[in-house]
Amino acid sequence: MLDQFTVHGHRGCRGYLPENSIPAFQKAVDMGCHYLELDVVVTKDHQVLVSHEPWLNHEICRAPDGTVLTKDNEKKYNLYDMTYAQIRQIDCGSIGHPRFVQQTAMRTYKPLLADLIDNIEAYTTTRGLLPVGYNIELKRHPEDDGIFHPNATVFSSLVIDVLKEKSVINRSIFQTFDIESMEVGHRICPELTQSFLVDNDLSVEDNFKLLSYLPAIFGPYYQQISLDTMLFCTDKNIKVIPWTVNESAAIQSMLQLGVAGMISDYPDRVLKAFNS
Repeated sequence: MLDQFTVHGHRGCRGYLPENSIPAFQKAVDMGCHYLELDVVVTKDHQVLVSHEPWLNHEICRAPDGTVLTKDNEKKYNLYDMTYAQIRQIDCGSIGHPRFVQQTAMRTYKPLLADLIDNIEAYTTTRGLLPVGYNIELKRHPEDDGIFHPNATVFSSLVIDVLKEKSVINRSIFQTFDIESMEVGHRICPELTQSFLVDNDLSVEDNFKLLSYLPAIFGPYYQQISLDTMLFCTDKNIKVIPWTVNESAAIQSMLQLGVAGMISDYPDRVLKAFNS
């Protein structure tokens, strides 16, 4: 699918429905997204969970007993210390999102990666839609190994095992800001497409010096992309797919630069601009 311009629904379509939820991913499919962009963490029972944080984010989740969370106490609700059976009962959608005023609040939950893939594969098949891809971001910080997640080898292997089990390796992207996870993922599954996420002031050349190989995709924050970025990546046959591009002016700017795709909370805006 990467031989065409691709639109990646960020956490499903966070602008409209609760992030990283099955309803948000289904809506992103309905909008025409080529890829579903999502984040994964690991539960106590070593299941791969779709969640941006490895704890309950106070902005979108309630505590297990239904009470309101705060920024001061959210990290006490560590998902790596909970089984999926416990996490499945927690509401992460009914309070809405304070920064996305168009988002429709609804009671929903954090799904397992395996369950999400099963749901979306069935959803596209029963509606006669083309298969979509999965752009999966590993949320790992080395200093948090053993606290909020396992080490890079275990984490990467758990994710790749799910993709192999569900036979979607050829439609998946493995992306992360974490250098060690990039290297591990490349070593254990070299056929898996990878995107190197960055958010820094380094030049494109200096960023790639951090890796021992060149991945298929470079994923910088969109405001960090320059003409030099595009020239370097074009020369190396690396596709540039920035995050998270939401506003019309930014979308147009990225199209003019010639990026290969965009990650957006409002994927319909990107699709409309690209097709206009």
